[in-house]
Amino acid sequence: MKTYKELQQTIETLTEGQETVGGAARSAHSNFGVHRVENLTELIRLNSFLKAFTQREFLEPKSAVAQIKHKLNLAGLDFDWNNKSELNIEDTMKLPLNRWGGSFGTTPTHNLLVQGFYTGDNISEFNNGVGLALNLDVTQDDDGLYEIDAKIVPNSQQNDS
Repeated sequence: MKTYKELQQTIETLTEGQETVGGAARSAHSNFGVHRVENLTELIRLNSFLKAFTQREFLEPKSAVAQIKHKLNLAGLDFDWNNKSELNIEDTMKLPLNRWGGSFGTTPTHNLLVQGFYTGDNISEFNNGVGLALNLDVTQDDDGLYEIDAKIVPNSQQNDS
């Protein structure tokens, strides 16, 4: 019977030089993390996922948007969506994204007495002042099923204060 130390040494020799993958919010091909959406590579990975997810047709588009919200939550991103949210068919929806619930409080350059509390999306602060939004194009086919085109794009309208 091998001891724990011998088993550990055997595993280390077998995995020497191999890249390990894992950890919270990490990509399958790097350990940088898909939550770092200010990095173009990670943004491309998220958009690739969205494209793969929306290549099918949906019977209930609101449920599909809820699934997208859940999957983006795993990457640390969120947008306002609940059971009472309305879905605009045949019109592009732009849902502003925030990372880890956004930021709230005050900063050295923010005057609390004049401007109130600072709120931000926790993305634009690290992305040269540019936030991100989820673009949703939902169309209904003749057969009654819905097609969804979802993509994360720069958000020109900022809601920071």
